[in-house]
Amino acid sequence: MVQNPNGGGSLAQSPAGRTVRRIGHGGVFVPADVNVNAQAVSRDSTATLMPRTEEAVRRDLRERRFDATTSFDYLLRNLAENFPDGHLPDGEHLDATRAALVRLGAGMIESAPGPAPAPGAPPAPPRDSTIPSIYTYWGQFIDHDITLNTNGPDDGTGPHGDQALGDIVSEPFRAFEPDDVRSSLHNGRVPLLDLDSLYGSGPRFEGEKDRGTTRSEAAYVPGSAKLRLGRIGTDPIGPFSLVAPGDDPQRDLPRSAEPGSERMPLIPDSRNDENLVVAQFHVAMIRFHNAVVDWVAQHEPWSATTERELFDRAQQLVRFHYQWLVVHDYLRTLTKPGVLDSVLATGPRLFRPARRVAMPLEFAVAAFRFGHSMVRGAYDFNVNFTGNGPGGVARLEDLFRFTGNGGLAPEGLGPFPALPSNWPVEWPRLTDKGDPLTFRMARKIDPFLADGLGDLLNEGNSAPEPIKELLKHLAKRNLLRGYMLAIPTGEAVAQELRVRPLTPEQLRQNASPEVVAALDDLDGTPLWYYVLKEAEVQGNGNFLGEVGSRILVETFLYLLRLDDESFMRRPGRDWTPAYGVRFEDRRLITTIPDLLAFAGVFPIGRDAAGEPEFRRAGDGYAGHDGA
Repeated sequence: MVQNPNGGGSLAQSPAGRTVRRIGHGGVFVPADVNVNAQAVSRDSTATLMPRTEEAVRRDLRERRFDATTSFDYLLRNLAENFPDGHLPDGEHLDATRAALVRLGAGMIESAPGPAPAPGAPPAPPRDSTIPSIYTYWGQFIDHDITLNTNGPDDGTGPHGDQALGDIVSEPFRAFEPDDVRSSLHNGRVPLLDLDSLYGSGPRFEGEKDRGTTRSEAAYVPGSAKLRLGRIGTDPIGPFSLVAPGDDPQRDLPRSAEPGSERMPLIPDSRNDENLVVAQFHVAMIRFHNAVVDWVAQHEPWSATTERELFDRAQQLVRFHYQWLVVHDYLRTLTKPGVLDSVLATGPRLFRPARRVAMPLEFAVAAFRFGHSMVRGAYDFNVNFTGNGPGGVARLEDLFRFTGNGGLAPEGLGPFPALPSNWPVEWPRLTDKGDPLTFRMARKIDPFLADGLGDLLNEGNSAPEPIKELLKHLAKRNLLRGYMLAIPTGEAVAQELRVRPLTPEQLRQNASPEVVAALDDLDGTPLWYYVLKEAEVQGNGNFLGEVGSRILVETFLYLLRLDDESFMRRPGRDWTPAYGVRFEDRRLITTIPDLLAFAGVFPIGRDAAGEPEFRRAGDGYAGHDGA
């Protein structure tokens, strides 16, 4: 691993197209040459590009040098083919457009909270949505499973020599044409919603032939179908309470104990250790897999005659449940009513990529970044970090510090050897759609981002100014990257989808003078900003509008129908949770809280003493950590 010379995180090198060591937002993935020693690769492999990625490359990208990446392409081919029509102007207008985008991004970040308004002054507009906060970080988990931007050739062999696409701090700044983006930008994940960020290459059992690696990139219990977990502290700390159930230590990611490893997570994508909420979501997915292993062993013994059969069946059920929930919980919660059902009835029709395995750029670079506007500056996180708890609310910066990437080193203190007992998430606080406490909800989907996203804690710290300021400012980065990668304007996308575009008045309503001035200086609206504003206008910030919803639904259903092994391609019948695992009372898994409850990290009721009751290790549902 080497440092990004532009200061945007690390450059993660990939021996044999497999290992992604430390990489975060602002980092760049650089595929390395395939001719390396496989034994050496396996010894330091902690994250991966999966074998299915390699298979896709072999099948679809034979004309290129093998580098274990898949393609990006444009969802709306007509707009790409008619470039520069329907796009922000470049050429002689490039500097003015770039400057307007920077000013627009600056105006999208809210100011730090100030004093309470004076008596009689109008209150600040509410920013809480009706969307539980888990959807913010579930979306981040999904994103890490299906996209990992690469930099294109960085050896001078690409169409632009040494300049890398997506590198917004390179000078001179350039906006590229669609054909150049297609040929030079690649995806370090195969985008099939198959949880390769959870499973890696899968376990290898005694007597099996080589499955492509000498050791899996995910951490498995030796000789078992289960994934490993990491342990937290279980001793009370200071004035803080143990987070229920306080005697359950299996609530962190598995981590390396090697000297100098900085507690690197032993998972296939270290971006899932970027903040504590997404890390805890990954923990829940590990525990869900382990619980499903126990369920299969108990209820489908014919599928568990060997550890390999047991693992394969459990993995299939986990994937099917997860994919079904992405469609029927995640998308149904976040998209405009009617859009999902319409596309389910007709099938996805928009995306016709040049190569079979591809990721739509309008989705990855613009529409799916709507979740950035949902990030709160602070969270009602658990019994200790709440409005009236001993630690106050959990600040966003704390959620970045209490991970392996953050070094478990809170401000003013040294690093902890393990996640402290007062920091596991209490999921009921982040999942209840009927919770009257609106500060437990995500922020509204709109063009206003929380103050902390204008100064990201772990990004660009070693870079010189003004590069550092740009890399730490999420809104500016999103807008400039969309411009650089030839993403069409929101108005052009709406017209292509035969949707009535937002009016100039709608695009400017509730906007600050700085944002209005920046929009006035742009010949069209950046798609990312348009999707956020459309959600504000059409959904009051509680769901995406027509354009954003259509891009998300079309993309996810395309990816699921692309995958021969997804629940939507199940031969002989339409798979539903009725064919999957069940609770002991025969209840189905139909929501994300159900999945968390089956995993043993969400209470299923109250015991005789009134305390939260969980499914626990040893009852056939929760998983062994193998430590």
